[in-house]
Amino acid sequence: MEGQFILILGDRVHVVRYWQGGTRMGVEAIGGDGPAAMRASPSIRVDPPAGATLAVDSRFWSGLAADDARILSGLASSIIAELAVAEPGSVTLAGAYALEFVIIAGRIAARSTRLCGAAGQWVEPDGVWSIGDAIRYIERNYAQSFSLEWFVARCAMNVTDFSRRFKEQAGCPLFEFINRQRVARACALLKSSDLSIIDIAEAVGYNNLSFFNRYFLRITGLSPRAYRAGSAR
Repeated sequence: MEGQFILILGDRVHVVRYWQGGTRMGVEAIGGDGPAAMRASPSIRVDPPAGATLAVDSRFWSGLAADDARILSGLASSIIAELAVAEPGSVTLAGAYALEFVIIAGRIAARSTRLCGAAGQWVEPDGVWSIGDAIRYIERNYAQSFSLEWFVARCAMNVTDFSRRFKEQAGCPLFEFINRQRVARACALLKSSDLSIIDIAEAVGYNNLSFFNRYFLRITGLSPRAYRAGSAR
């Protein structure tokens, strides 16, 4: 991670993060003053325009187009830079950047909602896909079998370009992202159902229990059995 700051928008507190290269962003709503690590971060308070909110859905931020992410991360960097200097007008300028950040993020979110339909659900395009479309397809169809070539064809890119741009927007390579989606769903099933571990593995897309156990342990640090036992406490 490259930087983070606290954005207080009306009565809501958010932690804004951006990563190296400016192609990944993340926003999380936090309660109260937040954890101690957050309290140590620079903070800025702005009065939002009427009706303005800041999206906290991780799917929105992970699906940002690279150009949109660069614009927002550039504003985030400017906010942090102004808050770091004790010069006349620095807080005012940081606030102006923060307001611009909120407005632009809101416009991107509104555009995304229009593209996804009134219910906010992703609609499969008839033509060439964007990287964001590929990400949303995986989120909805994580249990399917996937191939790199299939996504490359849908996005009309070569393998190198697709792989680079997917990693920029999703934060990890294609198959790592698929495994993270599957493991996240498996975690939910382990906590909320009595399904056997092998049934859960099959439900989220693994036909081999050993592969499922290996990826689950690598991503969560626990075996599926230990994760379920810990969740039951």
